[in-house]
Amino acid sequence: MPGDEALTRRKTENPPYYCWLPLLCAFAAVGAGCRNGDPQGKTPAGDASVRTAQAGATEPVELEVKVLHPQITVEKPVLDLGEVGLGAKCTGQFKFTSTGNAPLKILKVQSCCGVATRGVEAGQEYAPGQSGALEFDFFGTVLSPAITRELVLETNDPGHKLVKFTMKASVVRRVEYDPMLMRLFLKRENAGCSDITIRSLDGKPFAITGFQSTADMMSAPFDPNAKATEFVLKPQVDMEKIGRNLRGQVSIDLTHSECSNIRIPFNVLAEFTINPAHLMWLPGQPKQREIWVIGNYRDDFEVESLTSQKGCVKLLDKKKIGGRYQLQVEITLPARQGKETMVSDTIEIQIKGSEPVSIPFRGFY
Repeated sequence: MPGDEALTRRKTENPPYYCWLPLLCAFAAVGAGCRNGDPQGKTPAGDASVRTAQAGATEPVELEVKVLHPQITVEKPVLDLGEVGLGAKCTGQFKFTSTGNAPLKILKVQSCCGVATRGVEAGQEYAPGQSGALEFDFFGTVLSPAITRELVLETNDPGHKLVKFTMKASVVRRVEYDPMLMRLFLKRENAGCSDITIRSLDGKPFAITGFQSTADMMSAPFDPNAKATEFVLKPQVDMEKIGRNLRGQVSIDLTHSECSNIRIPFNVLAEFTINPAHLMWLPGQPKQREIWVIGNYRDDFEVESLTSQKGCVKLLDKKKIGGRYQLQVEITLPARQGKETMVSDTIEIQIKGSEPVSIPFRGFY
């Protein structure tokens, strides 16, 4: 029948949807394989394993893929060093192991004050299973009952990018000395220098192996072969050098295991004190100022003149009041050059029979 023939032709040209199902399923299977890696069943990165049926296989095949992951494991991140002598050095190390399945790389080593590191440097790599040690020297530079220092390693371990190592210690004095500050004088015999007493606080005998001072202005006899728990040194001062070195220090080397060196600062009382110790002028301030010259040894003295190298400060008047001088000065800045904002000068006060006394000057435009 004509109607039956037309119906048959439409079914042939446009088959029902269920006729396409086998073909759609085949495409879906291929697409799933591509999403999981590739059509041949490869596993994407990050999957531990995958089960897939291969052509001709009767059972699924399990494929295992490992993810590369560097990792650091620290044996002991905090060390208690106990008591460390002031000025002594304590040596130790922090141990670690590369426990991942990829090389561990050290990106940066951060130290801190009072600590020196070695054994590990930026750029070093440690293969899986390999161990390393960050060695350190801890210096007891600050007297303290509880002190903490921290070292940091920056690594490529995603879980431990910054690894901290902590040192704890109590810095104590193993050797004491007296005086701890020396006060010297220009017009006293041997500068009024006192004896230096050095004694061991832990009962350990030691020897003195060196004695130095700023500008070699001080010396003291000693026997480097003699050992004892206490020494008394008698320093001798070079009176010609002391006037040119009003501040400095004495350094004494020892063989004590926890105190290899002691340092004693010294101050020398100058012959004169100038007040103010430096002179400054700002726009809008009075241009006449006072400068006082004070004799520290109660000796009679005379101020002869006051000059400045660039002529910024001129002496107007001087007046003696007891054991000191009052100087009246005038400040005059030179013509400004370009865009300069400040001029510096040096004022020299000449005292009869003594070396000139200098003070700095700064003026602002």
